[in-house]
Amino acid sequence: MEKQWKTTTERQDGITTTTVEPIPQPENQQEITALAYEFWLARGCPDGTPEDDWFRAEEELKNRTRPVLTARASGQ
Repeated sequence: MEKQWKTTTERQDGITTTTVEPIPQPENQQEITALAYEFWLARGCPDGTPEDDWFRAEEELKNRTRPVLTARASGQ
């Protein structure tokens, strides 16, 4: 995977500062890889589109780790 970079420009008191820093790879990349492989096996190891399994695994893990927001009922 090619390294990606993030540029941040900030202005404060008339001074402009630009920072370039690498974007870290997802911490859960190994989890995505393992889950995508499981999906591929479950589909019978077909030739073709590994991206389908990869994107499905990303979405599955994102939904698992997404915090659940609950609305609190107002007493008013």
